[in-house]
Amino acid sequence: MHSSRALNIWRRLVLSGVLCVLICDINRVTAAVFKSPNSDDAAFWHRHAENNLKKILSYDTHRRGAGVAKNVIIFVGDGMGVSSLSTGRIFKGQQAGRSGEEETLSFDHFPNTGFSKTYNTDRQVPDSAGTATAMFSGIKTKSGVIGVDFTVTETTEEAASVSNIMDWAQAVGKRTGIVTTTRITHATPAAAYAHSFNRNWECEVKIPTNLRNRTKDIARQLVENAPGNKFNVILGGGRSEFGVPIPEHSKEQLKINGSMDKPCQRADGRDLVKTWLESKNDSSAAYVWNTSQLLDAEVDDLEYLLGLFADEHMSYETIRDKTSGGEPSLSDMTEKAIRVLKRKDSKGFVLMVEGGRIDHGHHQNIPRLALAEVVELDRAVERALGMVDLDETLIIVTADHSHVLTFNGYPDRGNDILGFGNRPDKLPYETITYANGPGFRTHRANDSSDEPKRYDTWVPVETMDRSAIEYRHISTFPLDDETHGGEDVAVFAAGPGSALVRGTFEQNYIAYVMSYAGCMGPARKLNEGCSRHWWSSSGAASGSGVLGQLLISIVSVAFAKLCHTL
Repeated sequence: MHSSRALNIWRRLVLSGVLCVLICDINRVTAAVFKSPNSDDAAFWHRHAENNLKKILSYDTHRRGAGVAKNVIIFVGDGMGVSSLSTGRIFKGQQAGRSGEEETLSFDHFPNTGFSKTYNTDRQVPDSAGTATAMFSGIKTKSGVIGVDFTVTETTEEAASVSNIMDWAQAVGKRTGIVTTTRITHATPAAAYAHSFNRNWECEVKIPTNLRNRTKDIARQLVENAPGNKFNVILGGGRSEFGVPIPEHSKEQLKINGSMDKPCQRADGRDLVKTWLESKNDSSAAYVWNTSQLLDAEVDDLEYLLGLFADEHMSYETIRDKTSGGEPSLSDMTEKAIRVLKRKDSKGFVLMVEGGRIDHGHHQNIPRLALAEVVELDRAVERALGMVDLDETLIIVTADHSHVLTFNGYPDRGNDILGFGNRPDKLPYETITYANGPGFRTHRANDSSDEPKRYDTWVPVETMDRSAIEYRHISTFPLDDETHGGEDVAVFAAGPGSALVRGTFEQNYIAYVMSYAGCMGPARKLNEGCSRHWWSSSGAASGSGVLGQLLISIVSVAFAKLCHTL
């Protein structure tokens, strides 16, 4: 009797133990952090991009090596997803007095297109730091990370840093530059020169005190470290991050910034513009801070041009001061940059141009501002097309990520793209809406509202002043800033090497297209045509140096991982 009872108790204990193990295992699984099926380190992503390049090259073996670009220009519409392209195209036409649907953007005519997958290694929906690093460096990394392989932990940026298109270009003797409407230290432009575990470290006050002796802020990296300190052109906003006193007679512009747009004011007393000028020690270097100074700058004898046109981000195109003492347009900055970079006997140039405030307009649910920025980016591309020879210049136009903008309803042909998505005899709603953002509260009626029953707790959209610059379109979930979207983004390409842009590919592949076509960096070795051009053949040794640097970087990463394991 006692032994039978003891056996039953034992069986219950064993069964309970099994159940406990199962439950514990389930809890472990549900609580576990996602583990990527890939190593996600720099070596993996470089290998992945090279394999994709080889696959696409195999489609046209008779043309292998034919795509050789002396110059490379990449235009990044920050946040310019497919919905922004469609609505921006219509907005462009309607601003010119046409119905809009039949309108075209300058890059709609490019012969080659594809789609890039924008996720970060830790996020389905990405941020601009990780995506820009992918496009410029050829590796994917974590959200918020600039120019580093984040699989290397508990180390310095120097140990984990990865080279990019600007390093590759300078190694083979090309001139380089960046243009943006954001702060020059913001995520997208910063990915062209900086290495930082945190995109917010734009000036020293944002870096934790215990780390300031181990890393430089992004502004200092631009002025003091390669490749930034070798840029021939730097144009954008961000005087505060450089510690520059506000210029006399500068005009304060209307600011519509959300909680994500936080300035970074230097407190260390450094004037980095002065440092930049002193480092050039050359009369061929110039600093400008308004439109007239930019346009008047003599480019024939100008080797280096730095322009900072706003204390923080530059003003939206819709509301910027267009006088000579105000801020230049993106198209004006693009033209000046190309004029400085083009030299008759040079080995070419690489230029990154960002329409950065498309993103900010969407974050605030204000498509009126965002779509005007799309149109201005289109003007910048058109301006560039008129200045370069597509027989020797590769131009890529793309976005880093999308937004949660929806283009919806059944509006009539030619209907105002900022108007209503249905007929006037129906309950009106907007053609452009957002899945989330501050527009939710704009349209929310307060508790004492005496609005018609059919609207419940929402303000009737047709009663609102929708023509105001600050007017926000409705969103379905309240956030201080609207979020990015995670779908693929379009990539447009023209010029030598543009045929490599086809199908759907990982975003880091874009860097390999530029590397291959531009005869620079890790993909140079695959382009047989590089040896047949005077401006690239002499850079063979430098190209090998870049590959050597890449190998050293990969070995350093492996060694750091080994040390961390031990």
